Amino acid sequence: MFFWFIAVRFLKPTIIILLGLEFFFLAVDSLQYFDLLSSSANTAVRFLAFNAMYAFNYVLPLSLLLGLIVFYITLIKSNQYIALLSLGYSKKKILFPPFILINIIISCYIGLNATNFAYAQENVDNIIQKNEGSAISKDLFIRYGEDYIYFQRIYPLLQKAENIKVYQTRSLSNGKRQLISITRANEGFFAQNEWHLIEPRISTFPSSYELGQTTMTTTQHERIQILKGFRPKILDTFYKNKPSVSLIDAIYSLNILLQEHADTKRTRGILYSLGIIPFFISMIAVIIAYYAPPLARYENLAILGIGFSVLSLMIWGIFFSLGKLNANAIFIPEISMLLPLFILFVVSCRYYWKLNRI
Repeated sequence: MFFWFIAVRFLKPTIIILLGLEFFFLAVDSLQYFDLLSSSANTAVRFLAFNAMYAFNYVLPLSLLLGLIVFYITLIKSNQYIALLSLGYSKKKILFPPFILINIIISCYIGLNATNFAYAQENVDNIIQKNEGSAISKDLFIRYGEDYIYFQRIYPLLQKAENIKVYQTRSLSNGKRQLISITRANEGFFAQNEWHLIEPRISTFPSSYELGQTTMTTTQHERIQILKGFRPKILDTFYKNKPSVSLIDAIYSLNILLQEHADTKRTRGILYSLGIIPFFISMIAVIIAYYAPPLARYENLAILGIGFSVLSLMIWGIFFSLGKLNANAIFIPEISMLLPLFILFVVSCRYYWKLNRI
């Protein structure tokens, strides 16, 4: 009973703030593309749906923090906070329901980032450009295992590529590589976790070049399957300055880069940004609970609310900026992202330990 008494008073302002910020974001963004939306109801619905998902990334952290601030100020102004403390409920017990709900919501949000929800911004851009699947990567040359792959054009959302060349090699005992074959195809599709090349031509080279032996042979096939597990969206992590990648695709990318002993700073930064950094919200919640006074006469609640809001916006802005910078592989993510988060975690633990001592 106590849990839901507190939970309802936290969720009510949080949901109202979330809906308000979402509506504000959509209204401002829709005005910019009013001509596009007025031309087709279907386009308008799709644009608003994807834009709402894209805006969710920005408004959710702010809604949770601002909702917690409103929750405490409301309890203090109505004297419910001091009444709960007088009944024997500690500050930790009062904080517990919002803290649990915040972490559950963050966990669900991280789960969403493992799905196509992470590509909402890309879908919005495609609608604006009036060309579904217009996100194209060009002239990509990548090593994948023992193979070297060239894509002239690749459409990550459509799971399609054009003018594909696959150079299959093998390692020799002397440390060098030998070219085994070259597979060429004008078109290919990614399905069932592998690439299906349409009408490929395979040129096979001999294992040793000696006089009188068979030379290169070329064969034509109707369709072949190669490059198992090489997902198209992984390419966004490698080549885009501002990649739009889900948590699952980022993990695949990290696995490939580790196998090839390549630089993983950008991929690690994306993983930390999607899967770990959002928990800074629950750490700030502890700090807010520590400084929340039991009675309104102890503090100026207007100034206190502004101070909490500014603190939340500043910390959110810092982690948001660090996430964008690390997506461009500017800093070492463990130092620029995990270290500040660890410092905030230590500070929040200290405040939590002292919470019932004031």
